[in-house]
Amino acid sequence: MKAVISGATRGIGRAISEKLAIQGFDLVLMARNEKALTFCKSELSTPNIRIEYVVIDFSKESYVEVLAQNSSLFENTTLLVNNLGIYSMQNAADIELVTLKDQMQLNLYSAISLTQQLLNISGSTLKNIVNIASVMSIKATSFAADYSISKHAFKAWNDALREELRSKNIKVSAIFPGSVNTSSWDGIEVDRSEMIQSEDIAECVSCVLKMKSRTLLEEIHISPQVFMP
Repeated sequence: MKAVISGATRGIGRAISEKLAIQGFDLVLMARNEKALTFCKSELSTPNIRIEYVVIDFSKESYVEVLAQNSSLFENTTLLVNNLGIYSMQNAADIELVTLKDQMQLNLYSAISLTQQLLNISGSTLKNIVNIASVMSIKATSFAADYSISKHAFKAWNDALREELRSKNIKVSAIFPGSVNTSSWDGIEVDRSEMIQSEDIAECVSCVLKMKSRTLLEEIHISPQVFMP
């Protein structure tokens, strides 16, 4: 078993990486900070699994070359987790197109590019694609309109990909969390203990992987019990 995880060094991505390492997956960790990647690799390494990493910044055009240069690392992948994303707050009437473009690049185009790369290289071994979406993929908010737009588009792509890959025996599942305790909340005075924890999202990924071979868990919706931002 081998998993490729984007945004792997912090928050949800780190929790998923930890969970999969415990379950015996070889890992390919992806993030833009090499120091964080090396630390994560050292923390997760055990004699029973192999961990590689790719330093990649999907906000820069050079990411295409980086994917190509590291293509051998993606061979024989069985699980892809598209977790990369950034949060932004812009009112709907005040959206700056430059910022919206950045949102689309990191929240949508990065996942499309990485998924295409994996399908080209490991299409015969890939069994699961798990896309980490957002509650804002379903319900837009006026104060984060640009983020909502990018996540709505992400859901549309996820849904289309799911139906396309059914016949190829590749399962595509999406997780739609509400407020998660991650670095996105840094500097904001809220009770983070009332939020969804990153480990909860990792458990959702495990649920997806536990399904029988002919059963597809299409979507998981997860929300805090009482927390309201």
